[in-house]
Amino acid sequence: MKKRVLAGFLAMTLALSCLVGCQSGGKTEEKQGKTEASDAKEDTDSGELPVIRVAVMPFYISSQIGYIIDNKLDEANGFKIEPVMFPTGAPMNEAIASDSYDVATIGGAFVFGVANFDAHVIASHINGTGGNEIWAYKDSALAGVKGTNPDYPDVLGSPDTVKGVKIVQTTGTTGQLAVTKWLEAIGVPETDVQMVHMEFAQCYQAFKGGQADVAALTSPYCFQTDDTMVKVADLDQLGLQLYEEITLTDKAYNNEEIKAVIPAFLKTLYEVNDELEANPDKKFEAVKKWYNDNGGSATDEDIQAECDLKPFVTTEDAKALKLGDYEVAYAEFMVSQDKLDGDKVETVKNNTTSEFLDEALK
Repeated sequence: MKKRVLAGFLAMTLALSCLVGCQSGGKTEEKQGKTEASDAKEDTDSGELPVIRVAVMPFYISSQIGYIIDNKLDEANGFKIEPVMFPTGAPMNEAIASDSYDVATIGGAFVFGVANFDAHVIASHINGTGGNEIWAYKDSALAGVKGTNPDYPDVLGSPDTVKGVKIVQTTGTTGQLAVTKWLEAIGVPETDVQMVHMEFAQCYQAFKGGQADVAALTSPYCFQTDDTMVKVADLDQLGLQLYEEITLTDKAYNNEEIKAVIPAFLKTLYEVNDELEANPDKKFEAVKKWYNDNGGSATDEDIQAECDLKPFVTTEDAKALKLGDYEVAYAEFMVSQDKLDGDKVETVKNNTTSEFLDEALK
């Protein structure tokens, strides 16, 4: 039955068309990143390589950027990346207005930046379905109820056992999407639970410390649970497929100098994805280095699980994807959950463009 639900979601996708957190990899403060990027742009005026300021997180989602920088692949391809570090996607969206970056590596929060701040989706770089999970304690009442909704036979919880629980999640991310879809699947209105926003790491710490009944844990935190805890649901069990996105701010989109190097940036990114997906050991080491360089908390086991669950989108994968299908379907889902105004779906559709990707994949 779950397959039928997934098929329905994909059908909607055809008709119309991941909410996880520094030193050497980026800037610990947005202001510092912006200042150094500005300095780099001044260097560009005097004959240096054009600079792309890339918003990153200290997680798997941005690890390819670290690999590109470490191996100077950006410079080899005619541009220079200036990383600007953020804890999650939500503050990335908030920083668009202050012109803090040009390009972002972002998860489910992309939809709000595109809908509300006129950012542009230009590519998908990771299949982000895996590593988006909901956890509770084994001794909780909800852990003893499975398959309340026959469409989701592996999902735990029921209206009686979930009503009134405290859920920690990160607003505007795929973690929030997982919670929203879970509550919908078991027939619990969001008004019947206590929803608390925290950043990814704080969600994990609060849940581990007994300050919440349920937590939306994105990777790597969903790999750091113990035997007192139980997985309630994940996105795959809930019939959803997600991608991590590359977005371009509207100001950057209207900057001809930046636009000119975006195809080279995407080409470099997909070449790295091809290389790392073809060499799992090298991929593991690249992701591990990114975590270590930027203060991320992940064991080798966590990193390996993430590498296995979230494949990088390769050049061939990118050619097979129809950019805009997933993005519009995701926006439609957010509208159905009252997270986005209905008229914003058209904005997301119009602000999703394959022009740079088409050039990069030639």
